[in-house]
Amino acid sequence: MIRLLAALVVLVAVARPAVAAPPADVADLFPPGTLAYAELHDPGALGPQLAALVKGTPLEDSIPFIDGKKAAAKTLGEFRAKRELAELALFLSPEVIGEFRKLGGVAVGLVGFNDRGEPEVAVAVLTGDSAAAGLAARAFITTSTNLRKVAEVSKVPVFQFRAPVVRYDPMGRPALDNEKPPTEGPHEPTFAYTPGLFVAGTSKAALVPVIKRFRGEEKDAIKATDGFKTAAAEYRKAGVFFYANAPELFAKLDAAARAAGDRVDSDLLAWLRLTAGPKALKAVAGHVGFRDGGLVVTVGTKLDPAQASPLAALLSGPAVKVEALHHARRLATLAATVNLPEKNRAAALVGFLDAFAKANGELGRLPGDVLKELQNKHKVAVNDVMAKVRAVTVIVPPKQELPKGAKPIPLFVLHFDDAAGATAWEELMPKLVAEIAGEEKPAQPSSEPTEGVAVRSLPGTGLPWKAAIHYARKDAIVAIGLERKPVALALTPDAAASVAKGLTAPAGDVVLLGAFNIGDLFALVPTPAGAKPGTFLEPPVDRLGEVLAPEEQVKDAEKARAAFLAAFGELPPAVLTARRAGDELRFELVQPKVQNGGLTPVINAGVQWFDKLMNLRDPNRFEHQHERRGRW
Repeated sequence: MIRLLAALVVLVAVARPAVAAPPADVADLFPPGTLAYAELHDPGALGPQLAALVKGTPLEDSIPFIDGKKAAAKTLGEFRAKRELAELALFLSPEVIGEFRKLGGVAVGLVGFNDRGEPEVAVAVLTGDSAAAGLAARAFITTSTNLRKVAEVSKVPVFQFRAPVVRYDPMGRPALDNEKPPTEGPHEPTFAYTPGLFVAGTSKAALVPVIKRFRGEEKDAIKATDGFKTAAAEYRKAGVFFYANAPELFAKLDAAARAAGDRVDSDLLAWLRLTAGPKALKAVAGHVGFRDGGLVVTVGTKLDPAQASPLAALLSGPAVKVEALHHARRLATLAATVNLPEKNRAAALVGFLDAFAKANGELGRLPGDVLKELQNKHKVAVNDVMAKVRAVTVIVPPKQELPKGAKPIPLFVLHFDDAAGATAWEELMPKLVAEIAGEEKPAQPSSEPTEGVAVRSLPGTGLPWKAAIHYARKDAIVAIGLERKPVALALTPDAAASVAKGLTAPAGDVVLLGAFNIGDLFALVPTPAGAKPGTFLEPPVDRLGEVLAPEEQVKDAEKARAAFLAAFGELPPAVLTARRAGDELRFELVQPKVQNGGLTPVINAGVQWFDKLMNLRDPNRFEHQHERRGRW
């Protein structure tokens, strides 16, 4: 009998068809036509790097930190609000990071657009060796009360949110109506889980290609495409890897726009598309990760040399030097400098300005049109003057004191080949401003000494930014801006007071160099409508519209946000560079000193702000609930 059973086991094992192992690479789950793709690559190597971010902060060991916050709470609502703070700390706990390292991969892909022009997006998580990740996915599917099965893909149930259908009998007693199964929605949050894979997306259609490839029913994948392989060889390493097939993406965006009746691409895509050249841009790829304790964001754009690219033409000049940034003072939010090409400078600069104006959605005359009319009207050799501009430095001040209704613009520093070129531009300014403003006759500039420099001014009547323009010249340098003092200071480089103080020249031929403070950029983010300034949250109100959050707590949240932004000032400036390498234009952003305690002031201040925000949501919500129950 034992021999017979053994023989049957062997026979069954031989007779069963071989089942292919699920893909071990998350990139094998997305179809070759995926338009844009991003993934968390190599979680095992990325985990320790993420842990290094919170080293030396309360989030490194949140138990005593959260207990201390509870002990300091003054109200029951504030005490209960520590739950959100604890959940935030939990995501960065050693245990969660340990499970994160066991994941097989996490990726998101734009797999297409539906007939209504809506994007179809899928997020895939290979749970790998993490039992906790699989358990979390199973718990989400099974414990979410309103998550119901609406379809199947390769025998894998697909779920969407559906509220229960309730009927009432003549006595008013509720009863569930489960006679009809929930129906599938065409475009809404959709989820599925099968052991080894959790996938979420915008519809069942978005999940289909991912599930079928995981089940081995479809083999072709984005990983095997030439563009992906080229990008992966350069950028696919521990961190965030991303890739987009630019021509296909833009073509699908145009088709989706026609189907939806409007534009669906983002401002960033529009800017990249028009400045890089819609026909020249072949692919975009890059990586976000850590290097030498700093955060590094790299974006590479593959360009077709046979097609015109305003951005490539502008960034084809000689390597820049750090000294050009010394015209920007330390308080500048951002400063960047670029050397113009040796030949065809005017064409390169005007071409980029025209593309930039189109990308920003500006209507009417383009910069190139203004310059042509200026040349024809005043018989000025504009191109000859512009051809003497050797480099341009753009400076964004942190805050500009402008007239009411005025629109801030950057301060521009023009570096000329010689003083004669700078003088010619200075003489051209009244005519140029009059042409921009639509005035027939140029205004006579006024002059006022500022910081030992004669700063000239022209009225802002009719100008798009609705403010007077100020400009000054010193030797071969011309500065142009909306405030006299910054214009005067920009004429003289000062390494000790520069935004690039302590910055060493990056290695290689850098054709664009910039420096900025991240906190200043965050400060420029507008507060959402209805929210209190500095809080980003709308204080809770009761049914009568009475604000439940005390004004004192609102002020505390505002102060905490200000402290959070100020903490970024303790970081060294972030550095932006651009390099040319064959048919690729590569941008790199480096924020030094973010690991091993470098971010401690920022994280500590950020945690404090988050704590204040959670209190502000409704610090007394539990007391109010208890009071309402008492009334009933």
